Amino acid sequence: MLFTSLTFLVFFSIVVLVYWIIPQQAGWGWLLVSSLFFYGWYHPAYIGLLAFSVLVNYTFGRLIEGSEDKGRKRKLLISGVIINILLLGGFKYAVPLYGLLAHTSGNNGNCGSVFSKLLVPLGISFFTFSNISYLIEVKRMRMTAERHLGHFANFVVFFPKLLQGPIERPGTFLAQLRQGKDFDYSRVTGGMRLMVWGFFKKLVIADRLAVVVNSVYGHPYQSSGPLLILATVFYAFQIYMDFSAYTDIARGAAAMLGFNLSLNFNRPYSSKSVKEFWTRWHMTLSSWLRDYVFLPSAYFLSGKMKKEKYAGLSTENLVYSAAIILTFFICGIWHGLGWNFIIWGELFAVFLITERYTHKARIRIFRDFGLAGMPRIYKSLQVAVTFFLVTLTWVFFRSDDTREAIFILRRIFCFVTETTAITGLNLTGGYILCRGFTRTDLVVILLGIPMASLIEYGFYEKALWAKFGSLPWPARWLVYYVFIFIILGFGMFESGSFIYFKF
Repeated sequence: MLFTSLTFLVFFSIVVLVYWIIPQQAGWGWLLVSSLFFYGWYHPAYIGLLAFSVLVNYTFGRLIEGSEDKGRKRKLLISGVIINILLLGGFKYAVPLYGLLAHTSGNNGNCGSVFSKLLVPLGISFFTFSNISYLIEVKRMRMTAERHLGHFANFVVFFPKLLQGPIERPGTFLAQLRQGKDFDYSRVTGGMRLMVWGFFKKLVIADRLAVVVNSVYGHPYQSSGPLLILATVFYAFQIYMDFSAYTDIARGAAAMLGFNLSLNFNRPYSSKSVKEFWTRWHMTLSSWLRDYVFLPSAYFLSGKMKKEKYAGLSTENLVYSAAIILTFFICGIWHGLGWNFIIWGELFAVFLITERYTHKARIRIFRDFGLAGMPRIYKSLQVAVTFFLVTLTWVFFRSDDTREAIFILRRIFCFVTETTAITGLNLTGGYILCRGFTRTDLVVILLGIPMASLIEYGFYEKALWAKFGSLPWPARWLVYYVFIFIILGFGMFESGSFIYFKF
């Protein structure tokens, strides 16, 4: 039941209508039933895993809070986290491990595909991280363990955020559940606008970019350097438009049910550094990794090292480097089992460490070149360099394996210009023509990306979102109809699922 499907729109309309009609005390039950139905739509067997995850973490939360012995609390926390990690690791990596074993034994039958469908529960990475954060917060006594099993279950399985996040902090979301229903017309209409915006980014832009990206990355060894450059840049915008669109739809759907979900993206490609990029990209994952991996590991290492220099580097810098390397190793593994994901994560670690060590030198260089007195040029250069570095990492993220990624990078940087041998994929008159992609599609992309960027600049930097709601209703509805017309006229409704479903 994709967010962009007619089935979901019918389902969601019924959920919203019933939710605001039934008595307040029954609201949590209706949300729970709706969320389980939504998840079970993909495969009913997944519901059993969800129920097990909910019961285990609910129980461990109560046990951790109820224990007065600090050592026992710590052991309970470690046990709960290990169970969650085993669930995540076992289900998430069973498929590639099975494929490796099947290939080794020569058993490549159809059972493999059935096996994979049963062993890859959608959204397991997201609700596992939510559960781990809940146990840690209870252990740190930043919140009390939830007594209401139904409320805790809703925290885990709330359908707008279940499959791709945002990764909500337990204290914030559970507090909203306890408050009960509070109908707010402006919040409901704001949620509708956010959903429409997400549909536009996904159906009109992201899925149209996917046609070229999939064609080129599906045949990288037959693609020329310029085509690979174009496809890589297209992928940078595709994954942003796709993932942020899901978050917009999720946040909009939640708002229509009276809940606030966390902002997950804030114009990441306008970042002036890689560090800033990770404060704007997948923000709930970034903050999760910061609070539960980076800071604890940095604190642990700083307590084990003397305050002196090692090989000319201060203890502070060494601790930062080690913690960053560990954090982005986990970030890479979280996305998938493969060297390409590990390299993707560790490239960000290298960029962040380099930024830290060269900060003063870069300021001095820019000042010597006179760029410090030209802030707009200085900022534009920073944004361009950051976008280049981030896009470079996307090659590893999008490629099937490390060998393919290295080949693509070599061809890109060597600017191999021979004509590609792919049938139906070529450069003609400055246009990219491939099966399913036309000049109209190219025009839509070239207009859509700048328009989306400009609108989001107004949303986040100029607070136009709030101002839009105060416009006269004819003006608001005119904008709604324009976007609905664009979505219906140019949306690619036969496209695939969201990119992050596989994570």
